[in-house]
Amino acid sequence: MKAHDVSKQLRNKANPHIMIEDSAISQISQKYPLYMHDFGLHDPFIYADRASGLYYLYNASKCTNSEYASRSTEELGEYMDRSDGVYCWTSPDLLHWSEPMLVFNLHDWPAGQKTWYTDQQGPWAPEVHQWHGSYWMFTTLHNPTRQIGQPWRGPQWYLDQHADSPCTSRGVFILHSDSPAGPFVPVHADRPTPDPQRMTLDGTLAVDTDGSPWMIYAHEWVQMFDGTMEAIRLDPDDLASAVDPAHPRLLWEASQGPWHPADGDAPAGGWKGHLEKATANGYVTDGPFVVRTTSGALLCLWTSYSRGIYTLTQAISRSGCVTGPWEQLDPLLRNDCGHAMVFRDFDGQLHVLMHTNMTRSVMLPDGERKPLLSHGALYRISAHDDGFHLGRHESELDGMTDPANDVPANDDPADDVSRETFVC
Repeated sequence: MKAHDVSKQLRNKANPHIMIEDSAISQISQKYPLYMHDFGLHDPFIYADRASGLYYLYNASKCTNSEYASRSTEELGEYMDRSDGVYCWTSPDLLHWSEPMLVFNLHDWPAGQKTWYTDQQGPWAPEVHQWHGSYWMFTTLHNPTRQIGQPWRGPQWYLDQHADSPCTSRGVFILHSDSPAGPFVPVHADRPTPDPQRMTLDGTLAVDTDGSPWMIYAHEWVQMFDGTMEAIRLDPDDLASAVDPAHPRLLWEASQGPWHPADGDAPAGGWKGHLEKATANGYVTDGPFVVRTTSGALLCLWTSYSRGIYTLTQAISRSGCVTGPWEQLDPLLRNDCGHAMVFRDFDGQLHVLMHTNMTRSVMLPDGERKPLLSHGALYRISAHDDGFHLGRHESELDGMTDPANDVPANDDPADDVSRETFVC
C-alpha cells in the first residue's frame, strides 16, 4: 500500500493523536513519529513529491517545543540565529512527520569556491522547486561582515538615523540537488543570484506565460524604507544565474498595500518619498509565492504589517505576466500569521502553509518577555480570478485550535501575551 493511500484512512479521524490499532498505520507512526505542532516552523515550505509519495517540509531550524521551553530568551535567540543550515521532515499524509534531516549544511563549504556568505547567521526561507528534472532550493544567506552602504532611500530622519549603521549583505542563493532529500549545494557560492548590492530575501520561482523562469524576491525595507517586490529573469539552462540581475523589474512597493490609507500611515497608491513626514517606521515586503489560475492570471501571496500586526495579503497580475501590471487585493489574514506558500496534495486539494507568532511574546515568571515559538498553520485555499479564497483551518493536521492564539498549553493568552511592534 502506498503511503498516500494510507493517508486517506487517517485524514478524517476525529482525534488524529489517538493511536489506531492498524498494522499499516502503526508502521507509519513508528517511521514518522512527529506531529507538525511538535516542532517550530518559520517561513516553512512543503514540496509534494508524487514519485516517492512523500511530502517534504523544509525549514531553517529544528527547534522542538521542549527545546524552546528549556532555553532562556538569550539562548533561544542565539540558537535560532545560528542554525546549521536547512532541515527537512518527510510525511506520507501531512499528519505524521519524520525526524528532521539536514539537507543543506551551512558549514560545508563548496570545494574550490570562494563563498560570498558566512555561517554566522542561519539561512532564511528555504523553498524547493523542480526544474528540468532537478531540484532547486531558493534560500536567503547572509554576510554580516560585508557592508554595502547606507539605505538607498527614505525620509531624511530615516537616512540620518542610519548614517552610521550601514546595511550588511544578504541575498538569495539557489542550490541544486538530484533529490528533494538533498544534499543541496550552492551552484554559485561566490554570489547571490540577484544583484549583490541589494539586500534581497525570500526568493521564489515564477514561470512566465512564455515558459521562461523568473525569480520574484523581496528587496529589504531596511535598505529601501519602502520595501519592494522585484523580479529577475533566470537562465533556463542554469537556474542559479540571472539574465540581468542589476536591472530587476519593479513589481510593487509595500506601501501600496490597500490597508495603509485606513491605518493612516500611507496614502492610497503608496508612500512616494515626497511626503514631508512619514508616519511609519518602514514598509515591509516579505514572502512572495505565486499560483496561476485556470484562466491564466497570476496570483501572488505576500506578507507585510498592518498596525504592527503581521498581515497575509495578495496581489494579482491579470495579464498573467510576471512583470504585471500588479493590482493589490484585500488581505487574507491579520492574525500575526504569514509568509505563506501553496501546494496541492496527492488528492488534488490545495492547501496554504504559513507560520504563526511573528511578533508575539510571553511574560516569564522573572518578568522577562520571551518570543513565542512559531509553528506551521495549514488552511484550505482556492485560486480564482478575483484572488485567493481562504478555506477552513485544518486543525486536524497542524494540531492548533486557533493559529491566532498559538501559545504553550500552560499560558493564558489573555494575561501574558503581547506583540512587539517593530515596523508598520
